[in-house]
Order: sequence, then structure tokens, then C-alpha cells
Amino acid sequence: TALCHLHTLGCRNLKSMPPELGKLTKLQTLTFFAAAVTGTDCSDVAELQHLNLGGQLELCQIENVIEAEAKVANLGNKKDLRELTLRWNSVCDSMVLDNFEPHGGLQVLKIYSYGGECMGMLQNMVEIHLFHCERLQVLFRCSASFTFPKLKVLMLERLLGFVRWWEIDEKQEEQTIFPVLEKLFISNCGKLVALPEAPLLQGPCGEGGYTLVRSAFPALKVLKMKELESFRRWDAVEETQGEQIVFPCLEELSIEKCPKLTALPEAPLLQEPCSEGGYRLVRSAFPALKVLKMKWLGSFQRWDAVEGTLFPHLEKLSVQKCPKLVALPEAPKLSVLEIEDGKQEISDSVDRYLPSLTNLILKLENTETTSEVECTSIVLVDSKEKWNQKSPLTVMELRCCNLFFGSGALEPCEYFVDLEKLEIDRCDVLVHWPEKVFQSLVSLRSLAITNCENLIGYAQAPLEPLASERSQHLRGLESLCLENCPSLVEMFNVPASLKKMNFDRCIKLDSIFSKQQGMAELVQVSSSSEAIRAAAVSELPSSPMNHFCPCLEDLLLSGCGSLPAVLNLPPSLKYIRIASCSSIQVLSCQLGGLQKPEVTTSISRSPIMPQPPAAATPTAREHLLPPHLESLVIVDCAGMLGGTLRLPAPLKGPQIMGNSGLTSLECLSGEHPPSLDVLYLDRCSTLASLPNELQVYRSLVYLQIRGCPAIKKLPRCLQQQLGSISRKRLDACYEVTEFKPLKPKTWKEIPRLVRERRQACRS
Repeated sequence: TALCHLHTLGCRNLKSMPPELGKLTKLQTLTFFAAAVTGTDCSDVAELQHLNLGGQLELCQIENVIEAEAKVANLGNKKDLRELTLRWNSVCDSMVLDNFEPHGGLQVLKIYSYGGECMGMLQNMVEIHLFHCERLQVLFRCSASFTFPKLKVLMLERLLGFVRWWEIDEKQEEQTIFPVLEKLFISNCGKLVALPEAPLLQGPCGEGGYTLVRSAFPALKVLKMKELESFRRWDAVEETQGEQIVFPCLEELSIEKCPKLTALPEAPLLQEPCSEGGYRLVRSAFPALKVLKMKWLGSFQRWDAVEGTLFPHLEKLSVQKCPKLVALPEAPKLSVLEIEDGKQEISDSVDRYLPSLTNLILKLENTETTSEVECTSIVLVDSKEKWNQKSPLTVMELRCCNLFFGSGALEPCEYFVDLEKLEIDRCDVLVHWPEKVFQSLVSLRSLAITNCENLIGYAQAPLEPLASERSQHLRGLESLCLENCPSLVEMFNVPASLKKMNFDRCIKLDSIFSKQQGMAELVQVSSSSEAIRAAAVSELPSSPMNHFCPCLEDLLLSGCGSLPAVLNLPPSLKYIRIASCSSIQVLSCQLGGLQKPEVTTSISRSPIMPQPPAAATPTAREHLLPPHLESLVIVDCAGMLGGTLRLPAPLKGPQIMGNSGLTSLECLSGEHPPSLDVLYLDRCSTLASLPNELQVYRSLVYLQIRGCPAIKKLPRCLQQQLGSISRKRLDACYEVTEFKPLKPKTWKEIPRLVRERRQACRS
């Protein structure tokens, strides 16, 4: 009986409470109470009547309570209770809350699946949350005028029958029902047509005067509306449509999936202070709005019935899937603009924001044509002479939009010197590498070009003196991604700062580096014969890629079927993933000193490779991986890795799938063996040998060896570890029991058993 606090919140599987709970007279905290059908083996709600509970309480399964009206109503008298949650497991007939009058100390009320058609009066609440009350038609009903003087948060979710905000017997006086409400969330209320009636308020206007405006929420700061299928008006009274409605304190507005909403409310004329002193008249329904998000508004066409609407403090604007919207509002302080699937015409409004934008995401609707006219270009409203400042843009994502390319596009100059991230998608007028653009993007760190089907490479083969100059472009670039550029045949000169490289579905690309970059790191080999591969490998320079990409750590190649047979890798690589690159056969990493390849003047521009020292040359049947490699993934590259693959010590997770050339996995001789976390081998038809060192397998947490018929038996040291590997998928032929040596019957048998054990580990 001395128990003071019982925390059971979140115990959803609790079906009942222990009997005689009311005898815990000192109990002050009970966070969760499951009401069961009354019986001798459990407590009902009546047990709570004389307990001085405080803090928060969730009462669930109320449908099981007999005479629930009286018992639940009594909870309102607990003076120390601050938050009360009432939960029905299913919507059923109920009038429990008709007489529920909580005390003044109760601040938060959350109700789930209430079956009544109307709520009682909850005028002292600070927060009200209603969820899944599908029969609720009217929020509040009373006989006289009323208001909610303390309510700051109101959340309404999935009230399928909700049609009116309140019903009163007398005419409601011209007063504000929600004078201090700050946050309003409404979602999945399919029958709701409008917000509540907005009473008349005074707003400042011209030379110290006032204008009458309507506002139902004079203190509202956050309004979020989602999936309101019938919502189309900003006021409940149709006669007020066209009158001026204002949200004077609203800072964040989010509207999503309201298919019948066509416009924002008409904006009244308000005073705004001028920089020179004094005031000017502006038209704004949202004078304090900072964030505006609109998504899936199929009928939304305009920002206001009157042109010239201003959002004086708007900082972030997101417009997604609004097909009828063709213009953007005036917002002088806008810093983040996001347009998704917008009309091509909408980009005509973007230029006005460039002096203030830091983030621009402009993804216009996809067009069927590839003409330059269809790929929109943005032209500055002011002349070039007036554009005398740098743009603060740091992030820019463009789709079906030509900001840099084609006639009428911006001349880069020094506009975007602070740009750090650039993504270009579906720009059909992008045909050649934009060298002038690259020169201007001195701060760029990340570049992604996707679905540019006409991109080829450089406009023409440059003269030799220009090669060094071109290598200076994008000197700070760290991440490069090229995806689905099927016409691309030549890379630009990548900078030495590059850390991550991702090429996907560039089917004609024959080199991942520019051919003018001191010489290609790839040796062009068309035949798959061992003799030709051996000759190709022997002609590799000691370290060509180390000169170009000394910082490259992450390399991803996928669906690039024209890359040549021998791929020389930089020693700095830590992560390699190669998938569906059928032409690559040999991976090699040369660790010798830097050598500058000799450049010929032949039309093919192929280098005369110097012969490296014999000791540094791998054989045609061996592959050398970068010494710092931690992850290796090879997928569906049937002819790659023919022969032996030597695993560097840092490697943690080799994954090889769909290979028909690899015969052996081995540790590098003279080095500490790797300690693998993952070993994933699948459909490697020729792989016959695995490392036979215990250190390799001691840390394994996942092992998969399937479809590798040439592996007849697992190494004995791996067999010993099978019992300690938490996750494994093995073909049936590899499932073995843990190694248990025979116990010797005499001391003379011990040397023989030791020899057998050593021999087993070598096999």
C-alpha cells in the first residue's frame, strides 16, 4: 500500500488491472489503466475514484466500462491530473463525454475512437487531440456564446463525419472562439468544407487608421491541413467569400491533398514599415508567414483573387504537384524554393528570387519534345549591368530546366561562386561539357547529372596546351554522379579532390577519366583471351590514377558496358561496387612511384606506356586490390576477376555474385590477413579455393556461399567457426558439424592427433 508511482504507459498488451487497486491509497502516478469487463479478478474504473492521481493517465478499453458516463466524468475532479487520454478500441455508441467537465488544472485531453456525435464543453483545455472519432459531426455544442480562452493546440485526425465546428442555440456574438490558439492540425476529415466563421477585427491601415478584417485565429502560428477532400473555403459563411481574411501571426502553413481548394484567402491592405521610415500599404493575408508548403492541390490556381499579394517574411516555399499553378508570389526574403512537377511557365517567376535564394529545387514537368524551347531557360529581369552581386545559392537541383545551357541562359560569370551542390536532371539541350560553367563554380563540392540523353562529352578534341588548363575546373569537387547518360563517350577532366565517383548506365562511356588527363587509366583491350590480357596488364604504368585521383575513396560502376578490359585503381580506394559491367576483366592497383606517361600525337591519342619494374607487374591470373580497401561488391560481371583475387588486410566485406572467371581467394603474402565481417559468394561457378587462415573468419557475422560448385569443401578453419556465425546461408553440401577431435586413449596417440589436426587445417 506504500506504492506511490506505477508507470505502465505503453503496455498495449495489458488487458486488465490487478484487483483492489483502490487500496493503494498513496498512489500518485498511474500512467496507463486497462479497463476490463468487471469481475473479481480485476479492477474497474471505480477503483480510481478515491485515488489522488496526478500527472498523466491513459484510460483504454472504455467500451468495457459499465455506467461509463459517471465514472469517466469523475476523473475530471482529480485536481492534480494534467493530461488525460481516453481510448476506445472501436467506435461504438457512446455519450460518455456529454457531461464531462474537467477541472481547471487538466491541460491536455486526447481522445481516440469516441462514438459520440458531439463533444462536451472543454473550455479550460490547453491542448485537445481527437483521433478516429468517425461519428463526430459537430465539435462543440452549447446553449450560449462561448470561447476557448486557454486552448493553444488543437489536433483533429480522421473525423470522417466532421462537418461543423460548433452548434449553439443562440446567435453567436461577434467574438473570437480561439483567441490564443497557436497550432491547428486537421487531417482526414473528408466532409469538412471550411474553417470556422471569422469575426471582424481591426487591422492597421494608412496614416494610423484601421481597416476591418476577418480572422478566426488571431494568434495562430502553425496550420497544417491534409487530405481534406471537400475543403474549399477559408470561412464557414459563404456570404463572406471575397471579404478580406487575415492570419496575422501565422508562421507556417502546410496544405496537402485538398483537391477542391482553388486559392488562398483574399488579402487585405495592411501597413508595412519602409526602410526610409514611414509606412507603405501592402496586400497580405499572411503578413508573418515564414514557411509555406503546398502539395497535391489539383485545383489550386492562384495566390489571391487580387494581384500584387505579398508575403513579406516568407523564407521557404515548397510547391509540389499543383498542376494548375503557373506563377509564384512576391516574396522578397525567400531563401528556399522547391518546385516539383511545376509547369514550364512557373520558372518565369524564379529569377526575382535569385538575389536572396540559398536553396533552389526546380523540377518542372517532363515534356516529350527535346527542343531547346521546351527546356526552359531563366532570364534575369534586370539587365546584366544591374546584376552586380553574387548569388548566395549553395544548393541547386534542376529538372527539365535550362538554367546554364542553350540560348538565353544565364552567363555564369561570378553569379554562383558559392554553389556547393548541383544536380541536373533531364536537360536535353546539354550536349557538351559546359566548360565556362565549370570555371565559375569554384565552390562546388557535389555534382550529379542524370537522364541527360544527349550529353556526349567535349565539343571537340582540345589542343594539347589546353589540357592543363582544363584540369583546373571544379577544383573542390568531392562527389561526382552520372546516371543514365546513354550518349556519353568522354569524361571531363576530374579534379584531384574527388572522393566519390558514381557512374550508372552510361553505356557508351569508354573511360572514367578524360582522355586529355595525362593519359587514360584504362588499357583498351577488346579480346578476352589470357594472352592479350597479360600483355595489357604488363603495359600498365606504375601509378597513373594516383596522379589524377589521390583522394578517391568510393567508386561505383553499374551498367557501363563499354569500359575496357583492364581497370587500374588508385590506392586510396576504400569502397568498390561494380555491377553489370561485362567488359571489365582485370582489376589492378599499382603502388609504385608516380610516372608521367608519354603522350603520342597519333589520332587515337594512345600513350606509349613505360614498362614498370618486373616485381610490380601482376600476372594475368592475379588481381591486386587497393591496400586500404574495406568493401568490395562485384555483381553480374561474368568475365571479371579471372584467376586469383588477393584480399588486402583492411577488407571487411567482399561480396561477389554472378562470376564465372574467379578461381581463388587468397590473402596477400607477407601481410596480416583480413578479418572479415561478411563473406558473400553467390553463383561463382569457377571459384574453387578460399583462404585457409583462421584469422580471416573469426569476426564473421554473415556468411553466404551458394551456387559455387567448384568449392568442394570449406577450409577446416572456416568449418570450426560455423557454430559462432550468427547468420549464414550455405548450400547443403557445406553444412558440417563442429570439429571435435577424438579423445586419445593413451598419451602415445597425442602426436598423431596433432599431425592430423594440422593436416586438416591445411586442406
